[in-house]
Amino acid sequence: MIFLEFGIRNLFILYFNIIYNMVEIELISEGIDSQDNVDNVEMTNDEIWFVKHFVKEYNPKKIVEIGISAGGNTVNLLKWKDEDAQLFSIDIATRWYRDNTKLSGFMAEEVGISDNWKLYRGYDYLDVFEEIGDDIDLIIIDTVHSMPGEFFTFLAALPQLKDGCIVILHDIHLNLVKFQYNKFSKYDRDAYCTGLLFGGVNSNMKWSLKSDDVSNIGAFVVDRYTRENVKDIFHLLCASWDYFPHDLNLSEYSKFIYKNYSEDCYDIFQFCLELQSKYFDYKSKQTSQIARIDILNTNVESNAIEILNTSNSVDVVFPEWFKTDEGAGVVIKTKEKLFDLKVKCINDGVLNITFRGPDIRDELGNRIPSYVEFEKVMINNEYVINNNVTVWHNEPYIFKKYVNDGDIIDMHVEWCLFKPNG
Repeated sequence: MIFLEFGIRNLFILYFNIIYNMVEIELISEGIDSQDNVDNVEMTNDEIWFVKHFVKEYNPKKIVEIGISAGGNTVNLLKWKDEDAQLFSIDIATRWYRDNTKLSGFMAEEVGISDNWKLYRGYDYLDVFEEIGDDIDLIIIDTVHSMPGEFFTFLAALPQLKDGCIVILHDIHLNLVKFQYNKFSKYDRDAYCTGLLFGGVNSNMKWSLKSDDVSNIGAFVVDRYTRENVKDIFHLLCASWDYFPHDLNLSEYSKFIYKNYSEDCYDIFQFCLELQSKYFDYKSKQTSQIARIDILNTNVESNAIEILNTSNSVDVVFPEWFKTDEGAGVVIKTKEKLFDLKVKCINDGVLNITFRGPDIRDELGNRIPSYVEFEKVMINNEYVINNNVTVWHNEPYIFKKYVNDGDIIDMHVEWCLFKPNG
């Protein structure tokens, strides 16, 4: 019975592929040249070659890259493209996420602005699509990787992609790549958006990179199957979102979808947008019922905190953004009004314990005060807080303590929601 089911399933897939002539090819890297840039590209050398292959093989006359970071990949595109080919580089972030003293795309800008290169900082694709225009030959999408990120970008760009346009998607299996290196944070787990898009798009030709591990970069050609079956992408957009895109002009997106896609697609988009909005509004209200404690052991980069014991109701996260050149931190969140926590300090340093409220934001992404009262906090049986201390995210209470390598910190915490009338 199992063999029969397996056989029928594979016959169906074979039949489906014959009808739509779908082919996926694994490309074997031929390697990059010594002149190709590898600094701040945020791709492996083989993935850099993968992008170079399509630029050189298809000789695109209009190229768009969305998500440029430091501009390392932009430097290569400026080298590889024909002199008269147009390049448009777009990043919604004005400053580089790894160093906010530097602007997005700063590396490429150091090479020099040319007549055939346009850099857009602080813009979403839909903000500039009219200036870019139609007949795009090649587009590279490498943005947030969490739902619904790349879906919005692709749907905004698709009407301007010519038939035969090559779409390159980076980090199509970022969640699995991170798992290979034993990284299991929520961000890593949720970084499947690009892979969902790559798998869901219809095309008669797809490419991935031959790799000993799972391929983390893919490409496909835009053809009539892509457009005829675009409703599939709208259905996939209904998958659970990891964040709500407050930084996008959603009313303009609705108008754009209405103008460029079928009524069925528009209805799905609006229905999805409405329900996701309700979910995140609900989540925001639920989030307001939590207390948060950030703990960081500072001195050198290898300083850290090890959680030895806490209750299952306490959420413990070691986020990437909390890794600094002075140590790695942990974020504690819980709805429990009374809890205990035991941590171990790795390396000598200064222990920073920050008591704050939850991170709640409005439609524009601005933090909204959500107050929490810490009633009693004891550390190693000594009072740190004995009278109510009221905090919110941007106005926390900070306790510091010198610690030695291996020190054990026992914390007892009691808190409640802010009661303005006592």
